[in-house]
Amino acid sequence: MRTGSAFGIIALLVMVLGHIFAIYTLRRPRYILKRLTALMHLMTAACVLVENEVFIRRVEYADAHLPERIPNKANHTYGYSFVLSWMCFVFFVIAGIVFLLTSHKRKAEMADIDDTGAEEDEPVAIRR
Repeated sequence: MRTGSAFGIIALLVMVLGHIFAIYTLRRPRYILKRLTALMHLMTAACVLVENEVFIRRVEYADAHLPERIPNKANHTYGYSFVLSWMCFVFFVIAGIVFLLTSHKRKAEMADIDDTGAEEDEPVAIRR
């Protein structure tokens, strides 16, 4: 129970951070922020995966060793929330891959193709 609760809380915190980074990335499209957002989404997917596996193993253990919780020959189903959690896992993996694929370094508009010293994304005006 504690493992499932811990991973649920961790997944929730990482998900909120991932969404904050995603919103910030829309305003400031820096490639490193997109990679960080991709990492946050993939970490959320990993936490949801662990949460689902812990739940499956807990039900299997209760079925095999705790007859007072799940009687013998009883049918049990996981329900729609279990399906929704797997859908969340898939969506977070897709979101992580999309942010990872769009995180390439962009050169300035006026740079030559062979120019390796071009600035990334937009030019930055440093005021001193």
